[in-house]
Amino acid sequence: MHMKDNLINFLYDKKYFINIYDEYIHIFNYQELVSLSSKKIVLKMETFKIEVTGDNLFITRMLPNEILIKGIIGKVEFSYE
Repeated sequence: MHMKDNLINFLYDKKYFINIYDEYIHIFNYQELVSLSSKKIVLKMETFKIEVTGDNLFITRMLPNEILIKGIIGKVEFSYE
């Protein structure tokens, strides 16, 4: 059990992670949903924002610290403030 916990902590000991698939983007540890439309979704992270643009974008899963976006993803941009 101890070794399993260490492995899980090692794999998930990140401030955030982003997985991009063909028609999905999974973002873990976002702080706030800033804007939402079928063409653009903006998320606030700890030190930057993520802007996902494309077509037919919608949220398929939204939990307090993770979000799954589906649609035709055209671009993912990061902006530091």
